[in-house]
Amino acid sequence: MPDYNERYRRQMMMKDFTPEKQDKLKNASVFVGGIGGLGGATAAYLACAGIGRMVISHYGNLTETNMNRQLLMDINRVGEPRVDIAYENLMKINPEMKLEMYNVRLDEEKAKELISGCNIAMSARPNFPERLAMNKACVDLNVPMVEAAMDDMYGYLFTVIPYETACLACNMPENDKDWKELGFGVLGAVSGTIGCLAAVEMIKIITGHGEPLNGRMMHIDFMKMRTVMPKLKRNPTCPVCSHK
Repeated sequence: MPDYNERYRRQMMMKDFTPEKQDKLKNASVFVGGIGGLGGATAAYLACAGIGRMVISHYGNLTETNMNRQLLMDINRVGEPRVDIAYENLMKINPEMKLEMYNVRLDEEKAKELISGCNIAMSARPNFPERLAMNKACVDLNVPMVEAAMDDMYGYLFTVIPYETACLACNMPENDKDWKELGFGVLGAVSGTIGCLAAVEMIKIITGHGEPLNGRMMHIDFMKMRTVMPKLKRNPTCPVCSHK
């Protein structure tokens, strides 16, 4: 067995990042909805950080077009389920982690089933029906959720604390019918950067280390390397989070 304290020694060298905070990661369960260019980076760095249990959903088989951004994939395994490939590579990073993989699309019922028992969730699916399903499940289960997305050279993320901050449905209560799931450009480094930021946000929330993005959105314009942080307001008539 690897030496636990040696493995995470560099993390615990950070100011105020105590062994107790490392233990919180070890005892935490997380859900990652989507392990493409964005969610794959999140999952990899959560595994590196020492998460104890990770539940992942991602539908579909590997295609060659996935390879410009999906670091958990393998070009020699085109045609195979991406959850199978990701499972093997994540276990190479952290073989002590409990890892559950589901090759499914998410609706409200399935999202609630998979997120139940998790301490935090992360939304990274490239369509709004699955994102909205995760959002509702997290609000109903009172589970914090990091919402993260990118399009071309732009990305954003914010954190949903149920009944305290704005949820996704506060600003987008319905599916965007004009959005095409595979109809947007992706630079792997952009999606990976947003995925890494989401991992940092989740680690902060799990451990209490630092100030999360509660009530704020981080929006990054990679073309101009400019970041803006607009405040997000709860919708008092939101169909998802306006009442308990």
